[in-house]
Formats: sequence, structure tokens, C-alpha cells
Amino acid sequence: MVSLRNVSLNEFNNFLKRSGLYNKNYPLRGDNRKGTFYVSGPPVYVDMVVNAATMMDKQNDGIELGRQKIGVMRLNNTFVGDRTYNLRDQKMVIPGIATAIERLLQGEEQPLGNIVSSEPPAMPAFSANGEKGKAANYAGGMSLQEALKQNAAAGNIKIVAYPDTNSLLVKGTAEQVHFIEMLVKALDVAKRHVELSLWIVDLNKSDLERLGTSWSGSITIGDKLGVSLNQASISTLDGSRFIAAVNALEEKKQATVVSRPVLLTQENVPAIFDNNRTFYTKLIGERNVALEHVTYGTMIRVLPRFSADGQIEMSLDIEDGNDKTPQSDTTTSVDALPEVGRTLISTIARVPHGKSLLVGGYTRDANTDTVQSIPFLGKLPLIGSLFRYSSKNKSNVVRVFMIEPKEIVDPLTPDASESVNNILKQSGAWSGDDKLQKWVRVYLDRGQEAIK
Repeated sequence: MVSLRNVSLNEFNNFLKRSGLYNKNYPLRGDNRKGTFYVSGPPVYVDMVVNAATMMDKQNDGIELGRQKIGVMRLNNTFVGDRTYNLRDQKMVIPGIATAIERLLQGEEQPLGNIVSSEPPAMPAFSANGEKGKAANYAGGMSLQEALKQNAAAGNIKIVAYPDTNSLLVKGTAEQVHFIEMLVKALDVAKRHVELSLWIVDLNKSDLERLGTSWSGSITIGDKLGVSLNQASISTLDGSRFIAAVNALEEKKQATVVSRPVLLTQENVPAIFDNNRTFYTKLIGERNVALEHVTYGTMIRVLPRFSADGQIEMSLDIEDGNDKTPQSDTTTSVDALPEVGRTLISTIARVPHGKSLLVGGYTRDANTDTVQSIPFLGKLPLIGSLFRYSSKNKSNVVRVFMIEPKEIVDPLTPDASESVNNILKQSGAWSGDDKLQKWVRVYLDRGQEAIK
């Protein structure tokens, strides 16, 4: 078992093939992303491969520049640069490895007054009787020797992020580069994937009450569904049974599935679903004119993590906003601003394996306009309106959010081109020189690239 730090497995395989050392009877098996491979064969061949891997990996172990050393550290599980995204009107930044290490070494988290202060420390007072005075203390209560030692330890390290290969460039002494390498190795760990299935459901309040629902009690629909709910409007339940009951109510026009997005994220990485609307208004002053906007809608932000016992713990923030302006108010001016209502929910919950989280239970007004017609006759010109009728319904609905987290442990499905190649090989129809098969493989590969 050999582990490569500075060379990928593909590069090492290509080196063996170019140098004539590769033997197809004893291939290298391993993970190219982690740089770890396994080789088996005659002892002479195994020793030769191990020595070649050690030599090639050591050659790429940094660049010497006098007393300075430049190290290149490629990350496999974490982004080296910062991740920036917009959340409504706020700009959110998730620091990368380069920024986190740079802040650690340069002390950017210190108070602003200690950083920007340019005044030198005051001269210490001398003793009046000529006795030996106490050594002067510098910033942070350190002595001069400690301050110089700290400056020499961290002040000469230079860290640069290189996003093209997701690598970290470090310049410093050999000890400093080795220290950063150990720190990066501890931070660059593989993360587990989490699939978040979100369901936004509106249930008719009257129908829900007719079923005997109480948010401080339980819901019972036939023999299929039993949900226990607490006073905080948060509960864990069997998501499949709940959705089956919702689908049954939806067929009877007693429930509406507003949205059901599916998000794929990693542990400790936020996932955001935002469906919003924005209206703009003019602010006219005596000499200035400005255009402001207000954004409202449904936003769900989930930050998942795994507990020690394998359960998924989520930091959940929900904002649900809607326009509360009465549609029947015909006297409203054109420049009048709409009335926006917002409901905010923020909580932390732990979901057992195979369960779902149910949040909500607040009432909101819903206005629905439905148009129904007789098939074919309702589409006839001129007389089609005789076979159509519309209805308006205003009711109070109960909105609930169901979140089903699930860890992705199965390997990803192979590409279409790989599946076709495996089928052809198993059937005996594989021919590497067939022009038609080459064209099909190229076409499928292009399709996969377009999807990505």
C-alpha cells in the first residue's frame, strides 16, 4: 500500500508506461483522488514500483530557494478559495482554506484597534533610585524577545490560493511549509453527502380540524398515518406515510403541494432554496430620487451535520412571506405599496435515521381561482364560454414544511458511455476499431459534458 502526496495516481501510471516499467499483469489499483494505490506481484516488481513512487513523490515535494522553500499542496475535499453567494440582499462568504490559514497566522481576528494602531509603545519609566527596571511589555503583554520570536515564526510565511488546480502555494522555511502541510492535511477531510427533500404543503384548516388535528396532540388518518406533534410545531415523523396521506388529500382538493425541491449538499455546508418575488418603489425627495425594492417569498436555509451516533442534525432557518394586499380593493392607488407579511422560523433539530422533520402549523389566507370546462366543448370558439365556469375560493390554510434528510452512501451511477461499453463487452459485440461505435461513444460523452 503506497500513498502519494504530491503526484496523482494517473501521473504515476503514465510515468511507468513511458519508462517501460508498467506491467499489465500487475496493475495498480487505488483511488486517484486520494493518491493511494495497492500493488501486488513479484517482490522485485513491487520494490521497483514503491521506490519509483517514493522518488517521484519526493521530487515534487516543494521547491528549494536558498533558505526558503515553496510547497504546492493540492486539496481533494475542500475548496482553496472563498465561496461567495447572494442571500436576498446580503452577500455571504464562506472562507476557503487559504483565507482560514491566513487569518490564523496573521491574527486578523484581533480587535480592530490593536491592528490599525500605529503609535509606538510608551517609554517605560525608570526607577528613581537607579535600580534595575522591569523589561518593557509590548503588544499583547509580551516581552520584546517573545514578540520577535512570534514575528519570525509567522511573519515570513506567504500563502497564495491557486483555484485552477485547487492548490495552495506556501512560501517559507522548511519547518513552516511542513507545519502548513500538516495543518492542511488535518483540514482537508472527506465530507459526507446529504440529500435534502423539501415539501411545502398547504392543508385546508377546516378539513384538518374535521380530521381531529391538534398541533399539541396527534394526527390520525385511517390506519396509515400517525403523527405526534408538540407545542413548538416541530416533530419527527415517517415522511413516506405523511406524503401518502397528503397525496390522498390532494386528490380530494383538500391539500396542495406548493413545492417539492430536492437539494444535494455536504455536511457543514449550507443548502438554500429561495423562491421570491420583488417589487420596486420610487422614493422621491426634494432633490434626490431613488429606486428601492422589497423582496419576499419562501426561503429555506439548512445547514446539516452528523452527530456522533450517525443522526443528522440540522440548523434550520425558514422565511415565508406573501402579499396581503386585498385583491378586491379597487380604490387603491397605482403607486400604493403592497402589504407584505413574513413568518420566520429558526430552530435546531436532530432527525433519527429514516425519519423526517415537520415544521410549521401556522395559518395563512389563501385565494384560489379555478377554471373548469367540459372537455372539447369548452375550447370551441364563440360558444366555448358556455361550457366553462370559474370559481374563486378564499380560505384559511395551514402551511407545513417537511424536510427529509438522507445520507448518500451508494456510489454514483456510471455514465451512459460506460454502461454501453459494458453491455457491448458482455454481449461480445465490442470492437474497439468500429467507427460507428466510436461515434456513439463520442456522442454520449458530449451529452454527459452538456449535462454537467
